[in-house]
Amino acid sequence: MKNKLPFTSTILFKAVISHLLLFSAFFSLNAHGFLTHQASLTRLCIFYVCSLILLVWFTTRISIGLNQISDQIDDFTEQKYTVRKQIPGHTEINQLYDKVVNLGEKTEHTQERLESSSTRLNGILTYMTDGVIATDRRGKIVLANHSALEYLNVTEKDLLSRKLIEALDIAADYTFRELLEAEPEIILDSENAMGEFTTLRIKFALFRRESGFISGVVAVLHDVTEQEKNERERRLFVSNVSHELRTPLTSVKSYLEALDEGAINDPDIAPGFIKVSLKETDRMIRMIRDLVTLSRMDSDTIALEKEVINFVAFLHFQLNRFDQIVGNSDENDKQFKIVRQIPLQPIWMEIDTDKMGQVIDNLMNNAIKYSPAGGNITVSLEQTKTQVLLRIADEGLGIPKKDLPKIFDRFYRVDKARSREQGGTGLGLAIVRDIVKMHNGFVWAKSDGETGTIFTVVLPYAPLEAETDDWAGLVD
Repeated sequence: MKNKLPFTSTILFKAVISHLLLFSAFFSLNAHGFLTHQASLTRLCIFYVCSLILLVWFTTRISIGLNQISDQIDDFTEQKYTVRKQIPGHTEINQLYDKVVNLGEKTEHTQERLESSSTRLNGILTYMTDGVIATDRRGKIVLANHSALEYLNVTEKDLLSRKLIEALDIAADYTFRELLEAEPEIILDSENAMGEFTTLRIKFALFRRESGFISGVVAVLHDVTEQEKNERERRLFVSNVSHELRTPLTSVKSYLEALDEGAINDPDIAPGFIKVSLKETDRMIRMIRDLVTLSRMDSDTIALEKEVINFVAFLHFQLNRFDQIVGNSDENDKQFKIVRQIPLQPIWMEIDTDKMGQVIDNLMNNAIKYSPAGGNITVSLEQTKTQVLLRIADEGLGIPKKDLPKIFDRFYRVDKARSREQGGTGLGLAIVRDIVKMHNGFVWAKSDGETGTIFTVVLPYAPLEAETDDWAGLVD
């Protein structure tokens, strides 16, 4: 609301009072002369009235002009830049008004630039994947973008006005002064809005004015969860490869040294030593072959050679080989039986038969090797409108629930001693996961930890026109 001055404080009132006082003093000093000259008194009164009218007119113009300038400033303050006052004349008041209007226009342009810059900044901060937090010079948070709120799993209301070191939970390690002096780079483990644990790398930078005065700190939060995971996996991978190769090499070296020292001449010992050495050598070859396959998958140097096939006939062909293997191998004392739950109608799909055959081989070998009591291995196939589900279930010892999320990691074994005894490399399921992923599918395992494990492979499916069934003649 605009504040109006009382009339007693206006220029007009002060001018009238000054005029009256001036003529009152003049009249008092010359009262005798004026009283004896009636004509002079009349002229004086006429002059007084005319000068008073002129004074009132002049001061009124000044007062109106100043009031309009005041109203114009109020309009600018309320961001009403389009309204312009009309002040008649070409006096200093008009010059003052022109300067006020010029100042208002510059203010309007400056505000538009600031609003435009603020809009761009807010847009950048909103769509940044990195979190940004800004503080004042006392360390209280004054700004945080959407990514920062998600990384820290807090609301803007809860975060603003809090101290930075408290919001980041680093008060035990740093003071705000230490952040200003050292500008450290720290790693922070946090839980995001999705309930997932993330690793954040936080960098701090001082916010300085042109004068050099430090007015706050900017913290940039970068999600390095995937990088840290990859780095840990790389270190673990190198360690596991070294360990897995060192064990059979040590064994082979020991047997070769024994043979070199004379055991080769002992017909009872030498064949056994040679057989074990060959077995360990074969395991190293398989491991190296699997490592090369995984390396090529990681570097995207393997291209799928897809072809349209009847997946039902293809699956029967793969299982026929395992029927022969189970019947003729040393595992026949376990009395394995492959139970097929496969639909009769063909399912036409576009896959890499060589790679998908490797998936089935690895899953079937797992079912055969890690079911010490034998029993049934059930292979089922199910088709939906958008997916094909392949399940391979055994009746073995099962996998503990705590190990299920890790069994597709490279070199991970639930039972390391038993896996090595069976000749496993610990890479088969990792290869299965990568091949299925290359087909835009996914795989998981289910087990109650006591009896049996079910591996499920899910592949995308879209109806295709029937083609010549190249696999039909290979099905029993």
